[in-house]
Amino acid sequence: MNEDVESVLLLFEKYKDKLVAIGEAGLDFTPWLVSVPQQCKEQQRVLALQLATAKQLDLPVNVHPCSAGRQGIAFLKEEGVQDILLHNFTGRQSVTLERLQAGYYFCFPPAVTRHDQVKKLIKHIPLESICLETDSPSLAPKEERNEPEKIRIACEHIAAVKGISVEGVCEVTKNASTLFPKVNQPLSE
Repeated sequence: MNEDVESVLLLFEKYKDKLVAIGEAGLDFTPWLVSVPQQCKEQQRVLALQLATAKQLDLPVNVHPCSAGRQGIAFLKEEGVQDILLHNFTGRQSVTLERLQAGYYFCFPPAVTRHDQVKKLIKHIPLESICLETDSPSLAPKEERNEPEKIRIACEHIAAVKGISVEGVCEVTKNASTLFPKVNQPLSE
């Protein structure tokens, strides 16, 4: 795994002017996937290298922790990374508050319509901290192929949960441009 990580890190450096973020990265401590503590430590080592690269290149990080909510937030804090997007966020209320205090952004795909727990979270997360995503071809509102055009479903759902207009959600959730400023810059050759 060391060779794989090192080769990717070299590519990050080589293409740094074209990168807008690092990720999707994170810790996956799903019990059937990670059976021994050494596997957790190895994931943390690799994530630490990715986070260090993000800091060095001044890039935000798209993070998706699986079965590692509390450990993930503690690790991100330890590593001192500020610009974090929490992909497909479905965490607990207590973890949400910690992440809000850290200034993280929360991203929701069309599958957000399937989870009542996430509806409760959306009510407590300020729009200024929410981004929309499709995560195509996964995470559709139903068990079907997801398409980029379905991002409107996530937008409509968030608007309904918050009791505001779809336009209001669209306007405020443009904050992805704040998190990913290089998206709006022309690519260098």
